[in-house]
Amino acid sequence: MTAAEPDPQLRAASPAGASSAPCTVLALATSTEWCSVALLLRTGASVRVEQLDERAGNEHSRRVLPMARALLSAEGLDLEVLDAIGFDAGPGSFTGIRIGCGVAQGLGFGLARPVAPIPSLEAIAWQAHQPSVVVAMDARMGEVYLGAYGCSPCGAHDRAVRPRLLAPIAVLPAAQAAERLEQWRQQGVLARDAIVVGDGATRYAAFGLRLAELGLHAVDDTHARAGSVARLAEARLAAGDRLDAALAAPLYVRDKVALDVEEQRRLRAGRA
Repeated sequence: MTAAEPDPQLRAASPAGASSAPCTVLALATSTEWCSVALLLRTGASVRVEQLDERAGNEHSRRVLPMARALLSAEGLDLEVLDAIGFDAGPGSFTGIRIGCGVAQGLGFGLARPVAPIPSLEAIAWQAHQPSVVVAMDARMGEVYLGAYGCSPCGAHDRAVRPRLLAPIAVLPAAQAAERLEQWRQQGVLARDAIVVGDGATRYAAFGLRLAELGLHAVDDTHARAGSVARLAEARLAAGDRLDAALAAPLYVRDKVALDVEEQRRLRAGRA
């Protein structure tokens, strides 16, 4: 288990005029092989986020609650102090997002607190701190998830600002994904200097090479971090968007989550 690298955006004070109401949010990010848990603590105009990340593989269900308890214990707090629970709702690992949603829903029910589902691609876009961002995440089965976002300029990431989704989230074969980005750029959805974040370009070398040919800079980012989920969850709460735990649900972009035998064979042949 490791603490996340300090991020000044996570610790910056809110801008003048923002509400100074105290707020404590527990956030979970389980949509990839990483298990990330964060605790947001707001006092007055200042906000602090403590975060733990662990490469959990398929052990999210075993690790997420102990990590949450460790964060609370380090602050001398218990679950009753929480104002809300945030979680990355997906898209991502079918099992991972169901675990995160289930834990958030259980805590919300037990504590009578609202939950805040945050799309995992939105959290990754926020982490980039760039005005025009494409998130390209490995969707497995030879595909990538794509999301285009407009973000506030670096330095303006406060709880009242969330990335704007500029085009519907798509799931495409990796071989076609770069062409979709070029279409978005030609249509004016993306700025010419947009960056591509996520692990898609690393997982699929041909996709990464095609991005370079198109002049799109790729930044490897393996997962949504719970600290970002916490900040975006607080943004929802500040806007009055409070979701009852009974309505929490994962965000799926596709219904099919596994390949049949023949499709697996073709995918292996394509990679070779």
